[in-house]
Amino acid sequence: MALKFGRLPKLKLGVAMKHPDIEYRGSEIPAKRNAASGRTAVLQARLVLLVMINVAQLWILSATIEAALASHFKQLIPLVIASGVCWLIAFTIFLWWKPVAARRRPKP
Repeated sequence: MALKFGRLPKLKLGVAMKHPDIEYRGSEIPAKRNAASGRTAVLQARLVLLVMINVAQLWILSATIEAALASHFKQLIPLVIASGVCWLIAFTIFLWWKPVAARRRPKP
């Protein structure tokens, strides 16, 4: 692919910018940019979910400590179970919810 120097072509308003030396089929965008932005979105979503679950787990922990100090022992079992469920959800998000390309990538 040869580089062309000179004036840039005039663009119309509302039309997507395309590089003149790259062939496009229809309205597709180059795949590398799409895949990278998709992976970033998945990682950001995983991070947000993990933070939300950790905040909920901290709230459950404070409720558990408060119930234990107030000698309300009947409330401890549901709180411990809820904390375990939060831990299990966070563990699965951490281990298994990965982008498809990361799971299919062969290990060297």
